[in-house]
Amino acid sequence: MVSSILCFAVLGFTFVFYVRLALSFFPARPGPMMQVREMAFSATEPALMPLRRAIPPLPGAAAGIGVAELAMFLILFVLQAIICR
Repeated sequence: MVSSILCFAVLGFTFVFYVRLALSFFPARPGPMMQVREMAFSATEPALMPLRRAIPPLPGAAAGIGVAELAMFLILFVLQAIICR
């Protein structure tokens, strides 16, 4: 029971994180997608902020997916493998 709830939470966060990654490649424009973008960023930023502090950025990595996002992707992958068996 608890593992199903945790699995659902991890999968939901993973979905929002994927939305964040996809929307980060497009410029922010006013409209309904801006609200989705703000929701995705505000939901995932508290989890990414400690990773950004702990992992220094790569030199010359000004655009694209950062190291913190890659680390979060791996963390979510491992959590899904452990919790959602």
